[in-house]
Amino acid sequence: MTLDGKPRMIGQSVERRGNHALLTGAATYAADLHCEGEVYARVVRSQTAHGTIVGIDTSEALEAPGVLAVITADDLPDVKIPIRLPLFESPEANQLLQPPLARGTVRYVGEPVAVVVAEDPYLAEDAAELVDVDIDDLDPVVTVEDALAEGAPLLDPEYGRNTVSTISLRYGDVAEAFDQADVVVRERIRVHRSTAIPLETRGLVAEPHAESGGLTLWGAAKVKHFTRQALGQMLGIDVSRLRMVEVNVGGGFGVRGEPYPEDFLVAFLALRLGRPVKWVEDRAEHFVATNHAREQEHELEIAATSDGHLLAFRDRGHCDHGAYVRSQGILPELLPPLHLPGPYQWEAFELESTGVLTNRTPVGTYRGPGMTEATYARERLLDRLAAEVDLDPAELRRRNMIPAESLPFHFQLSEDSTPVAPIKYESGDFPGGLELLLEQAGYEELRDEQVRRHADGEAVGIGLATYVEVGSIGPFEDAVITTSADTATVHVGVSSLGQGVETVLAQIAADVLAVPIDAVAVDFHDTDAVPMGFGAFASRSTVLAGNATALAAQKLLEQAGEELGAAVDALRIQGGTVTAANGRSIPLGKLGPAKARFDKPVPSYSFGAALSMVSVDRETGRVKVLKHVVLHDVGRAVNPALLRGQLAGAASQGIGGALFEELMFDEQGQPLSTSFADYLLPTAGELPEIEVIVVEEPVDSNPLGVKGGGESGMVGTPAAIANAVADALGVGTSALPDTPLTPDRIRAFLREVEAKPSA
Repeated sequence: MTLDGKPRMIGQSVERRGNHALLTGAATYAADLHCEGEVYARVVRSQTAHGTIVGIDTSEALEAPGVLAVITADDLPDVKIPIRLPLFESPEANQLLQPPLARGTVRYVGEPVAVVVAEDPYLAEDAAELVDVDIDDLDPVVTVEDALAEGAPLLDPEYGRNTVSTISLRYGDVAEAFDQADVVVRERIRVHRSTAIPLETRGLVAEPHAESGGLTLWGAAKVKHFTRQALGQMLGIDVSRLRMVEVNVGGGFGVRGEPYPEDFLVAFLALRLGRPVKWVEDRAEHFVATNHAREQEHELEIAATSDGHLLAFRDRGHCDHGAYVRSQGILPELLPPLHLPGPYQWEAFELESTGVLTNRTPVGTYRGPGMTEATYARERLLDRLAAEVDLDPAELRRRNMIPAESLPFHFQLSEDSTPVAPIKYESGDFPGGLELLLEQAGYEELRDEQVRRHADGEAVGIGLATYVEVGSIGPFEDAVITTSADTATVHVGVSSLGQGVETVLAQIAADVLAVPIDAVAVDFHDTDAVPMGFGAFASRSTVLAGNATALAAQKLLEQAGEELGAAVDALRIQGGTVTAANGRSIPLGKLGPAKARFDKPVPSYSFGAALSMVSVDRETGRVKVLKHVVLHDVGRAVNPALLRGQLAGAASQGIGGALFEELMFDEQGQPLSTSFADYLLPTAGELPEIEVIVVEEPVDSNPLGVKGGGESGMVGTPAAIANAVADALGVGTSALPDTPLTPDRIRAFLREVEAKPSA
C-alpha cells in the first residue's frame, strides 16, 4: 500500500506533535493540576546523613493552622518500594529496598521521615518546620572507599555489609593474554556523582474514589504500569482500582517517573483522608531526594602488543548505590560490565563489578546509565595506550574494531560468569562508522588546524570515543488500535518524556495504514487505556511500542481485508472509508479494536562514536568545547529530525557532566550542591553546535529494523572531551584528574605536571 502521491511516513522529519502547547504555555504539568477539595503535602526530611531516630514529636505541627494530618513510619504499613523488573533483582538487593518513611534509622540527608498535610502549601511548609525529629548521630560512610574500609560503619547492621551484588564476567584466557603482552596500561578511574536536572521537578496529585476505594494518581510518568503495580502491592489494593494518568512531563532523562517514596505517601494520605492530596517537589528537594547517578570507580588494566593490537583487559569496579537499592535494582553494577568490552576484538577479559552502599541519596538511572561510565574508563585508557605505543588514537581504534563481516558477534562468556543477557552485536559496521565520523568531522583537517594553533601557543586537543549502547529492553510491549469515523487511535503503555514518542508512533501507524498522519492519534496517558505496559526507558519506546504499533496496524488492515474479501495490498483508506480494489468498502469506524504484542526477550546493542575538539586556557584552567560530533547507528530512523534532537540533547548533557555538573558532599555526608549556585549547568554559551551523524544499519530482530537512539549522544561524550583535554595539554600517557574537569582541577593538575622532574 502507498499513500497516493505522498512519501511514506517512516523516514520523514515530521514536526513533533504538541509543540504549540509547549511553546505557548498551554501545556498542563503536574503543578497545574487541581482537584476539588485538594490538600497539600510537605515532606519532612532528615538533615542527618546517618543516625538513629530517637523520637519524632508532631504535636506542635498538628496544632498549627490548617494542618489536617502528620504521619510518620508508625502510621504506615511495613512496606518497601520493589524492583521493577526481575532481571534487575538479586537476593541482596531485595534486602536493601527503601521504605516510604525512615524506620528507626536515617541513612541520607533528604530521607523522608514524616509528612505534613495542610489546607494550603505554605501552611504545610510552615508546619513541617515544627516537626521535631530527634536523631542520635551515627558515623556516616560517605565515599565508596569509606564504605569498603575494614571496620567501616554499616548502613544496615542486620544485613551485615556495605556491598550489594557482584557481577563477574569472564571471556577467554586472561592470564595467557597478559603474558603475551608487550605493554600494559593501568589506571584507577573515578566517574563523579551527578544527576539529571529536568526543567520540571516531580509532582503528583492523588485523587481518591470513595465509591470504589481506589484512586487516580495524576502526574505518573515513565513506568506508569509498574508504579500502579507497586502501589497496589504496597497499599493492599487491587490494581484494577488504581489508575495512573500522565500529563505533560518537563523532562525525564531517567530520574522522572520511577516509583519514589512520595508516590506511595501521597496515595496513602489521599486514601486515609478521603481528599485529593497534592505534592510538588521544590528544587532543593530535587537535589537530595531524586535519584543521583554515575558515581563509580574502576581499577582497569589493558594488555596489548607493541603495535597496538588489543589482547585483554581486567577491571574491578565499585558502583555507588547510595543508601538504598531503589526500583532500578542492581543496574548500577550490572550495566558497566555489559559495556566494558565495547566494539573491540578482545582475546580475553575478566571483570568484577560490585554495588556499594553509602550514606548519600540513592542512585538510579540517568541517560546512558552504566554505559557512559564504562565507556569513559575504557576509552580514557585506550588513549593512554595509544600514546604508549605511539599511535594516533584513531588508528589504534581502527586496528581493533570488530569487522562488519564478523557480525552478528557474540562474546561467549565462561560458565562461571554471572548469568546476564547475551553480549551480542546483531548488526552494524563498526569500522565503517568510525571512518564516517572521521571523514565528516574532517579529522585530518582538524589535526592540521591543531598543529597551527599549537604553533600560536594555544592548547587545542582532539578526542575520540567509540562505544556500544544496550537498549530495547523487553520483555514486551502491547498496542491496541481503536477507530472512529475518520481516526485510528493507537493506545500504548509507554510514556512521553519529551522524546516525541507520540509523533513517531503516529508515523509508524500512518505508514502501515497508508493514511495521512493527521488521521492517527496516539494515547499513552492512561493505564486504563492499555492494561499493561513497561514504559519508557533504555531507548526502548520506538523499538518495542513501535513494532507493536506496526503489528496492530497490520491486524487492522487484515480485519478490513476479511470484511471486504480483499488482499491487504488492495485496500485504500481515505476520508474515513476503507475501499477495496473490488469496489467494496467499509467505514473505518467499524473496524477494530486491533491488538498486538511485540515480544523482545533479550536487549539489543547499537554502535556509536563521538569526536570532540577543545581548547584549554592554561592560566585559568577553563576548557572550551570548540567542536563536537556524535554518530549513532539507529538501525532505521523513523523521524530523523527528532532523532538528531535526541542525540544533540544527550551530547549537551554529556558536556555538562564532563566539565560542570557535580553533586558534592562533605565528610559528614552533608550535600554541598543544593542549588544552581553550586550545581553548575552549561548554558548555550558553553555549548558548541552539536553535529549529528545518523547511520542506518537495520537489525533483523524486529520488523521495523530499528534500534534505540535516546541515550547514545551522552555515552561517548565525556570520554571524548576528556581525551581531547589530555591531547590539548600534551599529557597522553598521564592520568587526568577526576571529572568534572573544572578550572580548579585543571590548574591543580598542571601545577602537579610542572612540578614533576622531566625525564
